[in-house]
Amino acid sequence: MTGVSGDDALLEDSLRQLLEAWAATSEGWRDQARSDFADQHLAGIEDRTRLAARSVKEMDVLIAQVMRQCR
Repeated sequence: MTGVSGDDALLEDSLRQLLEAWAATSEGWRDQARSDFADQHLAGIEDRTRLAARSVKEMDVLIAQVMRQCR
């Protein structure tokens, strides 16, 4: 389920697009530079992005609770 703001879904979709685009580069880019780029820039990005999306969703829940309490 997506959070109130939908930003968690935006993060997940952006990650999906990034991983698809990265996979597409493997057909024409198979050298050490690609491996180095993956190690330096992409390693762990999936886990960090999923953690960020969960955190955003949790914040959405808390913000919604606060807003309900302030009515």
